[in-house]
Amino acid sequence: MSKTSSIALISTWLLFGATWIYFSPSRRRGRRSTVNSVMIALVVLHILFVISDIMHRPPNLFKRFGIPINAPVDHIRLVLREVIINRMGERDAVVAPPDFPKDVDTLLKRLGVHGSRDIYVRFGQRAMQTCPYCSSATDYAMFVLSGILLDYLRTATLLLLLTTTINGRQRWRTNSLGVLTCAFLAEVYAFTSASAVPLEKDARAAFMWHDNLSLVRELLFVLLPMSIQMMPVIYPPPPVSVTLLSVLERLDRTLPRAKLLKYFHQAVLRYTPTRERAVEFWTNVADEGAIARGNPNVQMTAAKLGFGFATPASSESKGGQESVLRENARMAVRSLKPLFMPPPN
Repeated sequence: MSKTSSIALISTWLLFGATWIYFSPSRRRGRRSTVNSVMIALVVLHILFVISDIMHRPPNLFKRFGIPINAPVDHIRLVLREVIINRMGERDAVVAPPDFPKDVDTLLKRLGVHGSRDIYVRFGQRAMQTCPYCSSATDYAMFVLSGILLDYLRTATLLLLLTTTINGRQRWRTNSLGVLTCAFLAEVYAFTSASAVPLEKDARAAFMWHDNLSLVRELLFVLLPMSIQMMPVIYPPPPVSVTLLSVLERLDRTLPRAKLLKYFHQAVLRYTPTRERAVEFWTNVADEGAIARGNPNVQMTAAKLGFGFATPASSESKGGQESVLRENARMAVRSLKPLFMPPPN
């Protein structure tokens, strides 16, 4: 698979992912809010911006023209002149040697310096071609990492917007920013230490650290915001003040009903049909209660739970110990009795 077809395949999948975000199931269930639409639009714009960077890969004349990494500068100049002449359509004609642009001429001069191919592999062609003050690996590292840091800050800003409380994905903020920070630190380590390995003298090909790390970084910038936006929405619970306010509103409606219930019981007993129905209801309740209390299994279970209501047989004839439930009820009444006493004069 060629490089162009690989980029086209990656771009197709990224566009498919962006379309999936826009027509996600949460939107089809009627949750299309203004905030969600704005966040999705930001993610899609960010993805399209990164895809444009993926489509326009960093310049690399060694890969583009098939030049070995250890080729002399004169050979590189000859290849570039042939390319320019071919594009001008004057390959067989006798023409003056074309003049290279200033940045290309600067690049060719720097490639002739000892150790420049290591710099090219580590920091890419654009740094050697456009950085006028760079002369050491530290200068090139500062120049490259400054631009990379801006890209990370842009993506971090987008992640901060996606993980706000109003978007319902605030629980992913620490994880997403942690992944982004670790990726940046790993890239700094790769540029400053891991890639600081000199090329062999007879090496014709090399691992392009700058170009490959750039591709991995751009894929991360696409997949991370897309993954955050795909996560289910979970909003935090409302504050306690709002909950208490709703409880107070319910109490305001319940208290008048409780007061009305007292008069309702009195009205039931005054009206003959309702009084007969009430007497019938409480009679059935008393009969069912008597049947339940007379069941030995119920008495045994209540005794095991500490709510025994059966009076011991030895105590019934002697008028001694009462049931546990009756004693508990008597103690509760005694504790509440002082509350109903009139205050002293």
